[in-house]
Amino acid sequence: MAPPTGPVIGGPGTGWPSGDRVTPTRSSNKLVVGVVAVVLVLVCGVAGVAAVVSGGPEQKPTAAGAAGGSSASPTPSKAPEPLTVAAYQTLLTEVDALMGPAWQKVVAAKNQTATAEAAQALAEAAKASGPRFAYLTPPKEAAAGHEQIKRAFDSLSSDFSTLAGSTKSGEICAGSSAVAQVTGSQSATYLREAVKAFGSTFTFGAWLPAPVAQQTRTLANGTMVKKGTLNGSGEFTINNSGSETDVVVSLVPNGAKVATFTVYVSAGKTFKVKKVKDGSYQVYMATGVDWDAGVVGFTRSCEFEKFADVFEFKTTSRQYTTWEITLKAGIGGNADTDSVNPGDFPQ
Repeated sequence: MAPPTGPVIGGPGTGWPSGDRVTPTRSSNKLVVGVVAVVLVLVCGVAGVAAVVSGGPEQKPTAAGAAGGSSASPTPSKAPEPLTVAAYQTLLTEVDALMGPAWQKVVAAKNQTATAEAAQALAEAAKASGPRFAYLTPPKEAAAGHEQIKRAFDSLSSDFSTLAGSTKSGEICAGSSAVAQVTGSQSATYLREAVKAFGSTFTFGAWLPAPVAQQTRTLANGTMVKKGTLNGSGEFTINNSGSETDVVVSLVPNGAKVATFTVYVSAGKTFKVKKVKDGSYQVYMATGVDWDAGVVGFTRSCEFEKFADVFEFKTTSRQYTTWEITLKAGIGGNADTDSVNPGDFPQ
Protein backbone atom coordinates (compact mmCIF):
# COMPACT_ATOMS: atom_id res chain seq x y z
CA MET A 1 0.00 0.00 0.00
CA ALA A 2 1.35 3.43 -0.91
CA PRO A 3 2.22 5.59 2.08
CA PRO A 4 0.02 8.60 2.71
CA THR A 5 1.48 11.88 1.53
CA GLY A 6 2.90 14.45 3.85
CA PRO A 7 6.38 15.94 4.21
CA VAL A 8 8.78 15.37 7.04
CA ILE A 9 11.56 17.91 6.97
CA GLY A 10 14.85 16.04 7.21
CA GLY A 11 15.27 12.32 7.62
CA PRO A 12 13.21 10.66 10.31
CA GLY A 13 15.37 10.14 13.37
CA THR A 14 18.22 12.04 11.75
CA GLY A 15 19.07 15.58 12.72
CA TRP A 16 20.83 18.01 10.36
CA PRO A 17 23.94 19.60 11.91
CA SER A 18 23.06 22.58 14.10
CA GLY A 19 23.38 26.14 12.86
CA ASP A 20 26.12 26.74 15.43
CA ARG A 21 28.60 24.57 13.54
CA VAL A 22 31.81 26.46 12.70
CA THR A 23 31.95 26.60 8.95
CA PRO A 24 35.36 26.07 7.30
CA THR A 25 36.85 28.95 5.36
CA ARG A 26 36.56 28.50 1.61
CA SER A 27 36.99 30.42 -1.63
CA SER A 28 34.70 33.43 -1.98
CA ASN A 29 33.72 32.52 -5.53
CA LYS A 30 32.14 29.20 -4.55
CA LEU A 31 28.44 28.66 -4.06
CA VAL A 32 27.14 28.87 -0.54
CA VAL A 33 24.64 26.15 0.14
CA GLY A 34 21.64 25.86 2.43
CA VAL A 35 19.47 23.01 3.58
CA VAL A 36 15.75 22.99 4.36
CA ALA A 37 15.25 26.67 3.62
CA VAL A 38 18.27 27.59 5.74
CA VAL A 39 21.14 29.16 3.77
CA LEU A 40 24.42 27.26 4.12
CA VAL A 41 27.86 28.78 4.26
CA LEU A 42 30.74 28.12 1.95
CA VAL A 43 33.53 30.66 2.27
CA CYS A 44 37.08 29.88 1.32
CA GLY A 45 40.49 31.41 1.95
CA VAL A 46 42.53 32.89 -0.83
CA ALA A 47 46.06 31.77 -1.44
CA GLY A 48 48.96 34.17 -1.05
CA VAL A 49 51.11 35.69 -3.74
CA ALA A 50 54.82 35.10 -4.06
CA ALA A 51 57.30 37.51 -5.65
CA VAL A 52 60.84 36.91 -6.82
CA VAL A 53 63.49 39.59 -7.18
CA SER A 54 66.65 38.74 -9.04
CA GLY A 55 69.89 40.53 -9.68
CA GLY A 56 73.05 39.83 -11.61
CA PRO A 57 76.62 39.71 -10.31
CA GLU A 58 78.58 42.95 -10.15
CA GLN A 59 80.85 43.46 -13.19
CA LYS A 60 84.41 44.71 -12.84
CA PRO A 61 86.58 46.17 -15.63
CA THR A 62 89.33 44.00 -17.01
CA ALA A 63 92.94 44.93 -16.39
CA ALA A 64 93.39 45.88 -20.04
CA GLY A 65 90.31 48.06 -19.97
CA ALA A 66 91.37 49.77 -16.75
CA ALA A 67 94.76 50.55 -18.15
CA GLY A 68 93.35 51.82 -21.40
CA GLY A 69 95.14 49.08 -23.34
CA SER A 70 94.08 47.91 -26.78
CA SER A 71 92.96 44.48 -27.90
CA ALA A 72 92.29 42.78 -31.17
CA SER A 73 88.73 43.06 -32.55
CA PRO A 74 86.95 39.73 -32.89
CA THR A 75 86.47 38.45 -36.39
CA PRO A 76 82.76 38.55 -37.34
CA SER A 77 81.32 35.08 -37.68
CA LYS A 78 80.09 34.06 -41.07
CA ALA A 79 76.34 33.79 -41.49
CA PRO A 80 75.19 30.19 -41.98
CA GLU A 81 74.49 29.12 -45.52
CA PRO A 82 70.80 29.24 -46.47
CA LEU A 83 68.93 25.97 -46.20
CA THR A 84 67.70 24.41 -49.36
CA VAL A 85 63.97 24.37 -50.04
CA ALA A 86 63.93 20.62 -49.37
CA ALA A 87 65.80 20.97 -46.06
CA TYR A 88 63.51 23.75 -44.90
CA GLN A 89 60.45 21.66 -45.75
CA THR A 90 61.93 18.79 -43.74
CA LEU A 91 62.20 21.13 -40.74
CA LEU A 92 58.57 22.20 -41.12
CA THR A 93 57.46 18.58 -41.38
CA GLU A 94 59.35 17.65 -38.21
CA VAL A 95 57.78 20.53 -36.28
CA ASP A 96 54.33 19.54 -37.56
CA ALA A 97 55.02 16.03 -36.26
CA LEU A 98 55.56 17.51 -32.78
CA MET A 99 52.69 19.98 -32.76
CA GLY A 100 49.99 17.96 -34.50
CA PRO A 101 49.67 15.07 -32.01
CA ALA A 102 49.90 17.46 -29.05
CA TRP A 103 47.09 19.53 -30.52
CA GLN A 104 44.88 16.47 -31.07
CA LYS A 105 45.18 15.60 -27.38
CA VAL A 106 43.74 19.02 -26.56
CA VAL A 107 40.88 18.51 -29.01
CA ALA A 108 40.06 15.11 -27.52
CA ALA A 109 40.27 16.14 -23.83
CA LYS A 110 37.02 15.27 -22.04
CA ASN A 111 37.61 16.61 -18.54
CA GLN A 112 39.70 19.09 -16.58
CA THR A 113 42.49 16.63 -15.78
CA ALA A 114 42.91 15.49 -19.39
CA THR A 115 42.74 19.08 -20.66
CA ALA A 116 45.45 20.21 -18.23
CA GLU A 117 47.75 17.36 -19.29
CA ALA A 118 47.14 18.05 -22.99
CA ALA A 119 47.70 21.79 -22.61
CA GLN A 120 51.01 21.16 -20.83
CA ALA A 121 52.13 18.79 -23.60
CA LEU A 122 51.20 21.40 -26.20
CA ALA A 123 53.21 24.07 -24.38
CA GLU A 124 56.25 21.77 -24.24
CA ALA A 125 55.96 20.98 -27.97
CA ALA A 126 55.87 24.69 -28.81
CA LYS A 127 58.82 25.39 -26.51
CA ALA A 128 60.85 22.68 -28.24
CA SER A 129 59.87 23.81 -31.75
CA GLY A 130 60.48 27.55 -31.58
CA PRO A 131 64.29 27.52 -31.18
CA ARG A 132 64.66 25.37 -34.28
CA PHE A 133 63.83 28.41 -36.41
CA ALA A 134 66.00 30.92 -34.51
CA TYR A 135 69.55 30.39 -35.80
CA LEU A 136 69.28 29.41 -39.41
CA THR A 137 69.14 31.16 -42.74
CA PRO A 138 66.04 30.16 -44.67
CA PRO A 139 65.95 29.79 -48.43
CA LYS A 140 64.81 32.95 -50.18
CA GLU A 141 61.49 31.26 -51.00
CA ALA A 142 60.77 31.00 -47.24
CA ALA A 143 62.14 34.36 -46.10
CA ALA A 144 58.81 36.10 -45.41
CA GLY A 145 57.18 33.08 -43.80
CA HIS A 146 60.27 32.40 -41.70
CA GLU A 147 60.06 35.73 -39.88
CA GLN A 148 56.37 35.18 -39.28
CA ILE A 149 56.85 31.67 -37.90
CA LYS A 150 59.54 32.84 -35.46
CA ARG A 151 57.16 35.49 -34.14
CA ALA A 152 54.35 32.94 -33.99
CA PHE A 153 56.31 30.44 -31.87
CA ASP A 154 57.54 33.14 -29.51
CA SER A 155 53.89 33.98 -28.86
CA LEU A 156 52.57 30.39 -28.91
CA SER A 157 54.93 29.25 -26.17
CA SER A 158 53.59 31.96 -23.87
CA ASP A 159 49.94 31.40 -24.81
CA PHE A 160 50.12 27.64 -24.36
CA SER A 161 51.77 28.01 -20.96
CA THR A 162 48.95 30.37 -19.97
CA LEU A 163 46.42 27.81 -21.19
CA ALA A 164 48.05 25.10 -19.08
CA GLY A 165 47.68 27.32 -16.01
CA SER A 166 44.04 28.09 -16.85
CA THR A 167 43.18 24.40 -17.07
CA LYS A 168 44.78 23.61 -13.72
CA SER A 169 42.76 26.37 -12.04
CA GLY A 170 39.47 25.26 -13.61
CA GLU A 171 39.03 28.39 -15.72
CA ILE A 172 39.22 26.05 -18.73
CA CYS A 173 38.08 22.50 -18.04
CA ALA A 174 37.36 20.74 -21.35
CA GLY A 175 39.02 20.52 -24.75
CA SER A 176 36.31 22.41 -26.62
CA SER A 177 36.93 25.61 -24.64
CA ALA A 178 40.70 25.16 -24.90
CA VAL A 179 40.40 24.90 -28.69
CA ALA A 180 38.36 28.09 -28.82
CA GLN A 181 40.86 29.96 -26.64
CA VAL A 182 43.86 28.91 -28.73
CA THR A 183 42.37 29.31 -32.20
CA GLY A 184 41.13 32.79 -31.38
CA SER A 185 44.46 33.99 -29.99
CA GLN A 186 46.87 36.46 -31.61
CA SER A 187 49.59 33.81 -31.73
CA ALA A 188 47.33 31.57 -33.84
CA THR A 189 46.83 34.52 -36.20
CA TYR A 190 50.61 34.86 -36.52
CA LEU A 191 50.91 31.19 -37.39
CA ARG A 192 48.22 31.44 -40.06
CA GLU A 193 50.05 34.47 -41.50
CA ALA A 194 53.24 32.38 -41.69
CA VAL A 195 51.44 29.59 -43.53
CA LYS A 196 49.99 32.13 -45.95
CA ALA A 197 53.41 33.68 -46.55
CA PHE A 198 54.89 30.26 -47.40
CA GLY A 199 52.40 30.01 -50.24
CA SER A 200 52.34 26.80 -52.23
CA THR A 201 56.08 26.23 -51.92
CA PHE A 202 55.88 24.81 -48.39
CA THR A 203 53.37 22.73 -46.44
CA PHE A 204 52.87 23.47 -42.75
CA GLY A 205 50.33 24.01 -39.97
CA ALA A 206 47.37 21.92 -41.15
CA TRP A 207 46.79 20.89 -37.51
CA LEU A 208 45.61 24.42 -36.57
CA PRO A 209 41.97 25.02 -37.60
CA ALA A 210 40.24 28.31 -38.32
CA PRO A 211 39.11 30.33 -35.28
CA VAL A 212 36.45 28.60 -33.18
CA ALA A 213 34.13 30.78 -31.09
CA GLN A 214 33.64 30.14 -27.40
CA GLN A 215 30.16 28.81 -26.65
CA THR A 216 27.79 29.15 -23.73
CA ARG A 217 25.56 26.09 -24.03
CA THR A 218 22.97 25.22 -21.39
CA LEU A 219 20.31 22.61 -20.67
CA ALA A 220 16.70 23.22 -19.74
CA ASN A 221 16.03 23.53 -16.03
CA GLY A 222 15.34 20.10 -14.52
CA THR A 223 16.99 18.12 -17.32
CA MET A 224 18.03 14.70 -16.07
CA VAL A 225 21.66 14.37 -17.14
CA LYS A 226 21.45 10.86 -15.71
CA LYS A 227 18.01 9.46 -15.02
CA GLY A 228 18.21 6.55 -12.67
CA THR A 229 15.44 4.45 -11.17
CA LEU A 230 13.02 6.72 -9.33
CA ASN A 231 10.39 4.52 -7.71
CA GLY A 232 10.41 5.62 -4.07
CA SER A 233 8.47 8.22 -2.11
CA GLY A 234 11.15 10.74 -1.13
CA GLU A 235 11.49 14.25 -2.53
CA PHE A 236 14.69 16.23 -3.12
CA THR A 237 14.49 19.93 -3.99
CA ILE A 238 17.41 21.99 -5.34
CA ASN A 239 16.81 25.71 -4.88
CA ASN A 240 19.23 27.57 -7.14
CA SER A 241 17.12 30.73 -7.30
CA GLY A 242 19.71 32.90 -5.60
CA SER A 243 22.65 31.83 -7.77
CA GLU A 244 23.97 33.22 -11.05
CA THR A 245 25.60 29.89 -11.96
CA ASP A 246 24.04 26.74 -13.40
CA VAL A 247 24.62 23.58 -11.37
CA VAL A 248 24.37 19.83 -11.79
CA VAL A 249 23.55 17.89 -8.63
CA SER A 250 24.11 14.17 -8.18
CA LEU A 251 22.59 11.97 -5.50
CA VAL A 252 25.04 9.12 -4.83
CA PRO A 253 24.52 6.13 -2.52
CA ASN A 254 26.80 6.55 0.47
CA GLY A 255 30.18 4.96 -0.26
CA ALA A 256 29.43 4.41 -3.96
CA LYS A 257 31.06 6.00 -7.02
CA VAL A 258 28.07 5.92 -9.37
CA ALA A 259 25.24 8.46 -9.14
CA THR A 260 21.64 7.35 -8.68
CA PHE A 261 20.65 10.39 -10.73
CA THR A 262 22.12 13.72 -11.85
CA VAL A 263 19.92 16.74 -12.51
CA TYR A 264 20.68 20.10 -14.16
CA VAL A 265 19.31 23.18 -12.38
CA SER A 266 19.59 26.55 -14.09
CA ALA A 267 20.76 29.73 -12.38
CA GLY A 268 17.83 31.48 -10.73
CA LYS A 269 15.65 28.33 -10.83
CA THR A 270 14.40 25.59 -8.51
CA PHE A 271 13.66 21.94 -9.29
CA LYS A 272 12.17 19.09 -7.27
CA VAL A 273 13.09 15.46 -7.91
CA LYS A 274 10.28 13.12 -6.84
CA LYS A 275 10.14 9.39 -6.11
CA VAL A 276 13.58 9.17 -4.53
CA LYS A 277 14.25 5.68 -3.19
CA ASP A 278 14.98 5.13 0.49
CA GLY A 279 18.63 5.05 1.46
CA SER A 280 21.66 7.03 2.61
CA TYR A 281 23.09 9.39 0.03
CA GLN A 282 25.89 11.86 -0.53
CA VAL A 283 25.17 14.97 -2.56
CA TYR A 284 27.69 16.15 -5.16
CA MET A 285 27.54 19.46 -7.03
CA ALA A 286 29.33 20.79 -10.12
CA THR A 287 29.00 24.40 -11.25
CA GLY A 288 30.32 26.10 -14.34
CA VAL A 289 29.67 27.69 -17.72
CA ASP A 290 28.96 26.07 -21.10
CA TRP A 291 27.54 22.57 -20.78
CA ASP A 292 29.10 20.25 -23.37
CA ALA A 293 26.89 17.20 -23.83
CA GLY A 294 29.78 15.42 -25.57
CA VAL A 295 31.88 15.46 -22.41
CA VAL A 296 28.91 15.54 -20.01
CA GLY A 297 30.29 18.53 -18.17
CA PHE A 298 30.94 22.26 -18.07
CA THR A 299 33.85 23.51 -20.16
CA ARG A 300 34.70 26.72 -18.26
CA SER A 301 34.77 28.04 -14.69
CA CYS A 302 34.10 24.60 -13.26
CA GLU A 303 34.09 23.70 -9.57
CA PHE A 304 33.27 20.40 -7.87
CA GLU A 305 32.00 19.94 -4.32
CA LYS A 306 30.07 17.57 -2.09
CA PHE A 307 28.18 17.93 1.16
CA ALA A 308 30.12 16.71 4.16
CA ASP A 309 27.04 15.09 5.70
CA VAL A 310 24.85 12.22 4.55
CA PHE A 311 21.23 12.62 3.45
CA GLU A 312 18.86 9.94 4.77
CA PHE A 313 15.62 9.08 2.97
CA LYS A 314 13.16 6.83 4.81
CA THR A 315 9.53 5.95 4.18
CA THR A 316 7.07 4.55 6.71
CA SER A 317 3.36 3.76 6.54
CA ARG A 318 2.62 7.31 7.66
CA GLN A 319 5.33 9.58 6.28
CA TYR A 320 8.19 10.05 3.83
CA THR A 321 11.37 12.15 3.76
CA THR A 322 11.77 15.41 1.88
CA TRP A 323 15.01 17.41 1.66
CA GLU A 324 15.65 20.85 0.23
CA ILE A 325 19.07 22.37 -0.39
CA THR A 326 19.44 26.07 -1.16
CA LEU A 327 22.40 27.26 -3.22
CA LYS A 328 22.92 30.94 -2.70
CA ALA A 329 25.75 33.45 -2.72
CA GLY A 330 25.71 34.76 0.82
CA ILE A 331 26.90 34.28 4.39
CA GLY A 332 25.21 32.05 6.95
CA GLY A 333 24.05 28.46 6.95
CA ASN A 334 24.20 25.11 8.64
CA ALA A 335 26.07 22.65 6.39
CA ASP A 336 29.64 22.14 5.23
CA THR A 337 30.84 21.24 1.75
CA ASP A 338 34.21 19.92 0.61
CA SER A 339 36.03 20.36 -2.68
CA VAL A 340 36.20 17.31 -4.91
CA ASN A 341 38.87 16.33 -7.42
CA PRO A 342 37.33 16.59 -10.92
CA GLY A 343 38.26 12.99 -11.63
CA ASP A 344 36.36 11.81 -8.53
CA PHE A 345 33.03 13.39 -9.47
CA PRO A 346 30.51 10.51 -9.84
CA GLN A 347 28.94 9.85 -13.24
